[in-house]
Formats: sequence, structure tokens, C-alpha cells
Amino acid sequence: MVLTRSVIARIIGSAQDGGVPQVGCGCERCDHARRNMHEARFPASLAIVTRTGRLLLFDVTPSLPQQLDLLKSFFPNDRRVLPDAVLLTHAHVGHYGGLIFFGKEVASTKEMPVYCSSKMGQFLGTNKPFSHLVERGEIRILDLHTGETVVVDESLRVTPIEVPHRNEDADTMAFVVESSKTLFYAPDFDHYSEEIDRCVRNSDISILDGCFWSREELTHREFEAIPHPTIIETRERFRGYENRIVLTHINHTNPVLNQDGVLRSELEKIGFRVAREGMDIQI
Repeated sequence: MVLTRSVIARIIGSAQDGGVPQVGCGCERCDHARRNMHEARFPASLAIVTRTGRLLLFDVTPSLPQQLDLLKSFFPNDRRVLPDAVLLTHAHVGHYGGLIFFGKEVASTKEMPVYCSSKMGQFLGTNKPFSHLVERGEIRILDLHTGETVVVDESLRVTPIEVPHRNEDADTMAFVVESSKTLFYAPDFDHYSEEIDRCVRNSDISILDGCFWSREELTHREFEAIPHPTIIETRERFRGYENRIVLTHINHTNPVLNQDGVLRSELEKIGFRVAREGMDIQI
């Protein structure tokens, strides 16, 4: 077990569910990432290591094996790096698909705690292959309730809030994480709400959905069918809070990923940060 002086949040995924490069896509950003694999991005996920060495994952993605490799520096070389608990935001595949790696075919975990809303728990418990994990005791579903705090250990508390999203199969959660500082993690939602605004303004750092730069960047799909707050909107909405905001869940169409980096540079000059795998935030 590794003991840390601070609670550390590490970005282990910064892209929309399909990652970058995205399957079948030949856009500039995806082709660049294929040629330069250090530019590849995994689906959005956050790891937190507490002062007692407990490892929490917020969402588990289909890129979980590579993402766990990004956490080896926290633990002894002989330790198999697996989370002590998982917290899920919602039932879109990039956010829970990595659960399959806890099954008997791979890690074969025992009673891995998976915190999620009751609707998300019902979804997992009634749909194969995830229901097999529940039936075999490889994962254990624990209900989260909006506004009810989970005490992880003496150094960390987590409180879920419900956020607006396309809830085809379950509702959607974001998380207020409290240690010496407060971190708000909201990687995927449709639009801002009063509660999201309040959490951003009351938190020391917020990691927010930055899927699209603008509504105009999609050329083959209707924005209204897959809405997200745009970076342009976030920039205007949180003037004065720029230094507190990290943008994640970046879609492969987003020009902040362009090779020239002009838009990303402009954002960073005013204080915003664009999430990147391996980025650490002390809380």
C-alpha cells in the first residue's frame, strides 16, 4: 500500500466515449493520433488515490487496461493495480463498458464495490454480460442517492448529484469530491442547470464536459440529438472562474485537438485547462 501526503486526482481518460482516434474515422485529429500514439486519448475517466492508498475510479471505460497502467507509479511494482471501488456516472457505453474486465475471463475480482444510482444498478443487474458479474459476485452494486454522502476514508467524501442527460437506460450522476479541497466531476451532461452552476462556483476545481467547441462542428449529425454544453458556452458562463475549470470528454471533432493548438492555447491563456491523460490535481 502506498501512503500519499495529499489526495491526488489523476486524469486517466479525457475523450468522448469513442476515444481519439475514433473507430473508422479519418479526420485530421484521428489520423494525427494514429500516427503519433502519444497523442491518443482514452474515454473520460478519473482516478483518485486517497492518503491511505485507496484507489477509486470514476467510470470504467473500454480502455481500462491501458488506463490502469497510468496508475502504476502510485503502487509497488508487485501489486496488481485494481481499484478499491468504482463510481459510475451513467449508462453510456464509454462510462461503464470497462466493467467486463472484472469478470472471470480477465481480473476475476471478488465483490468489487460499484457505486451507482439504483436505475443504473438495475440496468447492470438485468443485462448480460454485466448481470453475470453481479450473479457471480465479481462486482457488488451499491446504491447512490442524490445528496447522500459516501465516506470513503478519513481523507475523502463523495456526494452524487443528478445532472440532465439523455437517460435512455438510467439516470446520470456527477460527483462532489471533498478532501482538503473540493473537486466537482461532471464529465457528461446535456446542458447546465442551477445545481451544476452552484457546484462549479462552490468548488476549488471542476472537471467539466467539454465535448464540443461549438454547435457547428458536427457535419453529419444533428447537435440536438446529442447535446452537450459547448466550450464557447462554458467560457462565457464562468467568467472569473477560468482557473478552476478543466475540460474533459473531448470529442474527436473538437478543434481544441487540432495540431496547431491555437484554440487550446487561447483557452489556456485565460486560465482554462484541457484535460490530458496523466494530469494530476491535488485535493
